[in-house]
Amino acid sequence: MEPSLHQIPKSHFDSLKKIESGYWWYEGRLIWAKRFIRNWLEENVFTDPIFYTDLGCGTGGFGIGIQDQFAIEQTLLVDNNCEALNKISQLKDVQTLKINIESDFTLPFSPNLITCMDVIEHLEHDDLFLARVYNSLNTGGLLVLSTAAHPFLYSSWDKKLGHYRRYSKYSLIEKIEKAGFKIKHASYGWSFVFPLAPYRFLFSKRQEKLNYPQVSSGLNKALILASQWESRLSDWIPYPFGTSIFMAASKE
Repeated sequence: MEPSLHQIPKSHFDSLKKIESGYWWYEGRLIWAKRFIRNWLEENVFTDPIFYTDLGCGTGGFGIGIQDQFAIEQTLLVDNNCEALNKISQLKDVQTLKINIESDFTLPFSPNLITCMDVIEHLEHDDLFLARVYNSLNTGGLLVLSTAAHPFLYSSWDKKLGHYRRYSKYSLIEKIEKAGFKIKHASYGWSFVFPLAPYRFLFSKRQEKLNYPQVSSGLNKALILASQWESRLSDWIPYPFGTSIFMAASKE
């Protein structure tokens, strides 16, 4: 029997699909990931075709956003939930695949770029998953990952979303390195909203549906701009806290 996956509730996918169109949380993840990928390409003077896989792709907006920014030969969006995969635009030249990523999965090609955004907190056996990701990635390839930060922020919102845990930066680094990866960059993210973190406990109790908080257009633009500067400055500023962790790691 395959191990069970702590899934995002189906009712949450409509909310995820809506925020693909410019919501600051979605755009912020793309900002961090694009920077990591550009650094990887520049450092390696990369000339090989990019074969890209987004594991735990959800409704597909993030993976398509990465495809639109880089010269990618082939894109594969992977998720275990048909509800999510059915919401991916069929107009984009991408391949989708339904598999349980917490099982011994096999990909149809060997990627040299894998993203895994806000996925491992949903997996009971995250260490086994990371080992499988390592084995799936080509040598010289890059893993870009994000996840929920700080165990003490674990709330009923996390429970509703099917999170097993939240991570400290150092516990995540330890897990990534144990799987065989070399850390290229690791940082807390969205440190500028961290002071509002206690609100999540009140918000999650009152919120029956798992919808992301609405923000005004002006505030949304300001949060995106803040994400851009935070990502750029992370090379020099070791942020001590944040609501997420962003990480890039390579397979040497």
